[in-house]
Amino acid sequence: MKHVLYVVFLFTPLLVFPAQADSVAGPDDVSRFSIDISGFVRSDFWIDSRSVVQAREAIFSLYPENIFLDENGKDIYGDPSFNFSAIATRFTSRFKGPDAFGAQVNALIEADFTGVTNADINGFRLRHAYVNMQWEHWGLMLGQFWHPLFVAEVFPTIVSLNTGVPFQPFIRNPLATVSYRKDHSRWMFSLVGQRDYASDGPLGATSEYIRNAVLPNLHLQWTGFYEHSTIGFGADYKMLRPRQTTANNIYTDERIGTYALLAYGRYFDDRWDIKAKIIYGQNLSEHLLMGGYAESHIDPENGHVSYTPLNHLSIWGNIVYGDRVRPGLFFAYNHNYGATEDISGNYYGRGSHIAYLYRVSPSITFRSGNMELCAEFEYTAAAYGEPDSRGRVRDHSEVANLRLLLTAVYYF
Repeated sequence: MKHVLYVVFLFTPLLVFPAQADSVAGPDDVSRFSIDISGFVRSDFWIDSRSVVQAREAIFSLYPENIFLDENGKDIYGDPSFNFSAIATRFTSRFKGPDAFGAQVNALIEADFTGVTNADINGFRLRHAYVNMQWEHWGLMLGQFWHPLFVAEVFPTIVSLNTGVPFQPFIRNPLATVSYRKDHSRWMFSLVGQRDYASDGPLGATSEYIRNAVLPNLHLQWTGFYEHSTIGFGADYKMLRPRQTTANNIYTDERIGTYALLAYGRYFDDRWDIKAKIIYGQNLSEHLLMGGYAESHIDPENGHVSYTPLNHLSIWGNIVYGDRVRPGLFFAYNHNYGATEDISGNYYGRGSHIAYLYRVSPSITFRSGNMELCAEFEYTAAAYGEPDSRGRVRDHSEVANLRLLLTAVYYF
């Protein structure tokens, strides 16, 4: 019942505001209030050759589980499994209103039914909610949206809901973004917090670490927009304070600062759509990427802990061709370069026992009207081993999963 109430609450303005706007604004008022509702109904059907590291009942897959043998030598994670799901169904409301502070104003609210955690499957949850103000050259966005590392203009066109993780960032954040656009160039600077996607640490995944550091995640990015291409570069800096007290109940304000660099590009015309991105970064586990950080030194007297980041390189490419019949190919690779300093304590993050990952994912989409029928094979391999004192994984061997995914989507 609560889900029905959420939907009614979200879309009641669609019934009320248009009539109010018409009664206030004259027919020649170009700043009339308007609302557009869109979204899709989506059904996914899939089968995996083995268990996977996943979210939302495996509709969101990352990479295969490592081999885990029982006392008889049987791989517990080696059996296939299947699932059906419609939780990715989505609603989007776009609002445009009268100018404010000399700027054009628009807003967006988007929600789906994937919940915030596995325990909340089918839960109605917020995806995006922001207000955007646009002057002649300057822009200001306030609310929740994709983290700038996601790059809304250049992300993989694939069938899977995972959108390319753990090679492509996938995270939505509360943020404030200032942008400046002139001719073909756009500069933007963002102050970013954390909410549903949070950094790992001694208390588990929580936004407390970045909030207690008293410095938002900082991001600077340049994007060039051209007739048939888009290119861009960016730099990201984040600081965490994993602990406020040591294990001996002594105050500590030890922090860890990490960075990420990215470059991306896209070429497109009537038929071709070719994209690529590369990220070299530290401690990006909240983006559903590989990596994190570790404890580099622990003082035996007072329990004071210092930290070292884990370094990873991710690169992916995506080729799509066609319109009504659209074949596609996604390929990606991630490499673990280990820690910056020697490790003497716990790891926090994802994939500390994986030396590298790769994925090859061909797909085909058939479109008729507002309906799409899609099929995708997703082959993902992870090289599991044991990390040395610097977090570099040795004596590794590959474990792979093959997923067959069938999807039906109706857009409205």
